[in-house]
Amino acid sequence: MNNIDVGDWKTPLGYYERAIEELSRAKEELQEELKNIKASNIQILESSIQNFQTEIHSLKSEVQLTKEKLESAERTAIEAEKVANDAQTRIQNFKDNLPESTINFQIIEELAQLKGQLSQLLHLQKNPAFPESDSQKDILESLSSLRSQFSQLEAELTLVSPTSGINYSKLRDLLAENKWQEADKETYIYMLRISEREEESWLDDGEIKRLQRHDLRIINNLWIKYSDSKFGFSVQKQIWQDSKEDFKRFGDRVGWLVNLVNSEWRRYEEAIFSLDAPEGHLPYTVRLLGLGYRNPGEIPHRLKRFLSRY
Repeated sequence: MNNIDVGDWKTPLGYYERAIEELSRAKEELQEELKNIKASNIQILESSIQNFQTEIHSLKSEVQLTKEKLESAERTAIEAEKVANDAQTRIQNFKDNLPESTINFQIIEELAQLKGQLSQLLHLQKNPAFPESDSQKDILESLSSLRSQFSQLEAELTLVSPTSGINYSKLRDLLAENKWQEADKETYIYMLRISEREEESWLDDGEIKRLQRHDLRIINNLWIKYSDSKFGFSVQKQIWQDSKEDFKRFGDRVGWLVNLVNSEWRRYEEAIFSLDAPEGHLPYTVRLLGLGYRNPGEIPHRLKRFLSRY
C-alpha cells in the first residue's frame, strides 16, 4: 500500500485526518468548558445552600424569640391582672378603713408603693416588644383606670383635711401654676375659715392657739412642694429661729419690713408675688395676724405665737 502524504490535505485522506484533529481539539475544549461550568455551578449551588441554611437558622431564631415574647407577654398579662385585682380590693379596703379624725400615714405609704407597681406594669405593657392582644388592651385600660382611682384617693388622703373637712385642691392647682398672689389669697381665706374668723379678717391670740395643726401641715406642704422649698410656714419658722426670734431681723430677712429703724411693715399691695421674693416671703402671714387691720405693734408677739404653733 502506498504511503499517502497526510500533509496534503487536499486529498481525501488529508481531509479525513484534518477533520479527526479538529474534532479531537473540539472535544478537549468542550470537556474543559464542561469542567469549568460544572465547577462554577457547584460553587453557586453550595453558596445558595449555605444562604438557605443561614435564612432557615435566622427564621428559627425569630420564631423562638417570638415564642418567648408571647410567653413573657402572657405571664405579664396574668401578673398585671392579679395586681389589678389586688389593687382594686386594697383600694376598697383603704376607703372602708379611712380614719375620720386623723390620717393613717401607713395607708398613704402603702398606697404610694402600690401606685408605683402599677406604673411599672403600665410601662411594661406599653413596651412595643410585646404584641398587644384584646385581653391585654382590657388589662391596660383597667390599670389606667386604677391609676386614676389611686390619684383620686391620694388627693383625698393628702388634700382633704379630716379635721376641718376643707379640700385644698384649689390651693394646689394655683401653686402648681405659679399663681403666687392668688395662692396667697386662697391661703388667707382658708386660714380664716378654719378659725371661723372670716368676718374679722384676722386672727387674735386665742384663735392662733387653736389653729388645727393638720390643716397647717397641708397648706405648708403644698407651698414647700411647688416653691421648691422657698416658701411655706416651716421655712418662716426656720428663719425665725435663725434670727433668734428677733422680729426685726426676721422681718428684714423675709422681706416684710421695709424700714428696720421704725419697724415699717411692707403693705400687702407691695408684697412680692414671685420666686424673686426673699426666702420665706410667702405666705404673707403678717396680713393674717392683723397687719392692715390692727395696731402693727401687736404683730411681733402674734408672729411668735403663730410660728411656735407650727
